[in-house]
Amino acid sequence: MKRTAIRRISNSPTAECKIRIQALLRQIVINRDGGCVFRGQWGIPICNGYRADGQLILQFDNLNTRARNISYGDPRLGVCVCKGHHGWKNWNKDEYDRLVIKSIGPERAGLLERVKADNRSYPMGLHEWLVVEISLKAELGKVCTGRCYGAIG
Repeated sequence: MKRTAIRRISNSPTAECKIRIQALLRQIVINRDGGCVFRGQWGIPICNGYRADGQLILQFDNLNTRARNISYGDPRLGVCVCKGHHGWKNWNKDEYDRLVIKSIGPERAGLLERVKADNRSYPMGLHEWLVVEISLKAELGKVCTGRCYGAIG
């Protein structure tokens, strides 16, 4: 029997919706945070991680694991970071977490604490993910005034 490689990313409608949700979250935080939250802050290394055209790669960092449906599509529970600082987190997790909490403020930090402490299961199907996607599109419309950086066409 011939074996084929395991698909790294599913092409199910739910998986595709979750990919679109992550792209929307990225756009929202780029515009909300104005770029990497670590830029020029606290004496940490400068932003890095550039594309071939010289543009800084900005990412959405979920502050709670993406495995938890409760926080997967909530822009309040993530920040915009450059590719370099996103990787820096792997070697300096405690300092990274401390500085992120400092940057998001007490209200969002409290929400993050409550979400991390909530161990209940929140099963979600395609319909629920589509509702999350629709609400994020509406939020993106509120956050973006004029031309939105990194907008999906």
